[in-house]
Amino acid sequence: MALLQRNGGITMEFEAFDRKMRALEKAFDSYIDPHMLLCARLDGRGFSNLTEKNFIKPYDERFYRYMTETVRHLMSCGFNIIAGYTQSDEISLLFHPADNTYNRKTRKLISVLAGEASGFFSIKLGAPVSFDCRLIPMEDKKAVKDYFSWRQTDLLRNSLDSCCYYVLLGDGMDYLSATKTLEGQDVPFKTELLASYGIDYNSLPSWQRYGAVLHYEQIEKTGTNRKTGEPVKFCRRELVLNENLPAGEKFGEYILSLMNSALSQA
Repeated sequence: MALLQRNGGITMEFEAFDRKMRALEKAFDSYIDPHMLLCARLDGRGFSNLTEKNFIKPYDERFYRYMTETVRHLMSCGFNIIAGYTQSDEISLLFHPADNTYNRKTRKLISVLAGEASGFFSIKLGAPVSFDCRLIPMEDKKAVKDYFSWRQTDLLRNSLDSCCYYVLLGDGMDYLSATKTLEGQDVPFKTELLASYGIDYNSLPSWQRYGAVLHYEQIEKTGTNRKTGEPVKFCRRELVLNENLPAGEKFGEYILSLMNSALSQA
């Protein structure tokens, strides 16, 4: 097939092949229904090995800062996102219902979000890392509330387990023995275990137990009138980090309050 230019023009074979390839590229395209609410969840790929080699276990403040800064980047790179929640090595994003980036084409949203997160975190770390991404269409606000409550509950469970696990390892126990010690144990057992090592689980930084949220707020600022030199007040929309989150169902309600506030300002 002659796909090269001929006498400065494009051959018919090229045009036909080009149409065929573009049709194949779109063969599996899908779109999120514009009437559906939308969340995206990103997870670090192979981050267990990454954190073992580069960060303190079970929780490293530098890693946490990289995650919150990655959320900030994702909420500032062209999407209309109401809130971003991060816990451990994952990020959940709640899109504004009016967001129509890429006409809600799934492959574009997934690839761009994963690429932006991977590139930004890699720059912060100084080594290549990658995130995967999935989209979660939701039929109503209750589904949004339940989704975020679910993700925080996942953290609540894993956070306590991780703290106990690494305390036991630090005391000289091997991986298998530490796992067996914690297997099937309830919350009181685990909190008492930590207490025996002088650790009050409920006094640990809130972000370790509940995660953190970034959202937009109207922040009052003070400036100077250039003509009169007098101080003036104005509001600016800025991303705010909330590290003191409620737990459980109240967390889901908190996310809905952010959503309702954003919708009222539209």
